[in-house]
Amino acid sequence: MGRPALHAAAASPDAQAPRPDRKFEARAFPTTLIVAAALLGGASYHLFAPAGRPATLNQDTFVPYAITGRDVISPASVLLTVRPRRRDTAPPYLTPGPEARWKHALWSVEFKQPELQIARHYTPLPARDGHDDDDDDDDARAGTLRFYVRAVAGGEMSSYLGRLPVGSDVHLRGPHAGFDVLRRLGARRRVVFLAGGTGIVPGMQVARAVLDADAGADVQILWAVRSAGEVRAAAGAGEDAAAPWPPRRGFWGGAARPADLTPGMEGATAIAAELQALQARYGDRLAVRVAVDELRTRFTAGDVQSAVGRGGSTPAAGSGRACKLHDQLLHQQATELEPAAMPCRCAPASSPGKNLFIVSGPEGFVAHYAGQKIWRDGVLTQGPVGGVAAQLQRENASFANDWLVLKL
Repeated sequence: MGRPALHAAAASPDAQAPRPDRKFEARAFPTTLIVAAALLGGASYHLFAPAGRPATLNQDTFVPYAITGRDVISPASVLLTVRPRRRDTAPPYLTPGPEARWKHALWSVEFKQPELQIARHYTPLPARDGHDDDDDDDDARAGTLRFYVRAVAGGEMSSYLGRLPVGSDVHLRGPHAGFDVLRRLGARRRVVFLAGGTGIVPGMQVARAVLDADAGADVQILWAVRSAGEVRAAAGAGEDAAAPWPPRRGFWGGAARPADLTPGMEGATAIAAELQALQARYGDRLAVRVAVDELRTRFTAGDVQSAVGRGGSTPAAGSGRACKLHDQLLHQQATELEPAAMPCRCAPASSPGKNLFIVSGPEGFVAHYAGQKIWRDGVLTQGPVGGVAAQLQRENASFANDWLVLKL
């Protein structure tokens, strides 16, 4: 998922709201000038960088990674696999020890676009389950990361990454830890994650972290995509056509409705297959529903209400008042890249924690379902809850008291 820098002056065009497809506008720079600028930029990067510049992933400097895999998902989106040019025996996002476990439930890295000298945050997909394939753990220890990239009109970074072939270099900086979702969830066990487009990747991170941490936890993902091709690939020439997805009866046999993504769906795209793998790992503790824009299906306030009301009941959460982890009002000034180990101010006897309703995706998508994020003093903050979530807070006291709304 590509997002603007969280300490910038304006939002990224990579995070635009869904709209009808149109031809991308080409930048009218002569090729020779672009090549010359790129060569000069690369030379200056190496000539003038400090002699002690780290060669492995860190939060201060960009380091080279090689693209080792490029799986086409749709005409506009790819799944990129990258590996550091210099192997890091202890990647900073992994916990020490033999198991390749991530330190953070939610985190991102920055990619640099060398031609324009801009940077954007992208969220890596969760590491593949290594129980059945030791190569997956080896890949994680070697620093292999995977990213879901969708080119959008006017998005310089996403278009740049989307056209790079295998073997190309990209430059990364990080890791940057996001919201501490596990401490916010605390004693609660419910997460509803509403994702638009590539915003599904943070949802996959959260699902894996939450469901691994608590065998009684329950996660529901609502994923909105532009086209069914993001979820299920069309059969090629000479191939047998799988059962149609979404099921025709569900969409055209009455009112158009979102459809369930199931582990048994054939012809899944690379990104949908990642979701299926998570479903196979966690069973009925992870549910995924998909709405497709081209089929005129979307998630309504009723769908969100059904999702937060789904599953077993949990004890009422404490108010979380005056706690920066659990007080919704205090989150108005919170930023996604928060200080590490933020203390919980809730009373110990109150079993602190809140169920989580998280919205991730393009700017307009997030604003519609949870309200706009607000720039304050050059920092992108959560802002007040708005949109569909605010409506549910007004109409449902349980949602207002027991759920925390987060915007990514």
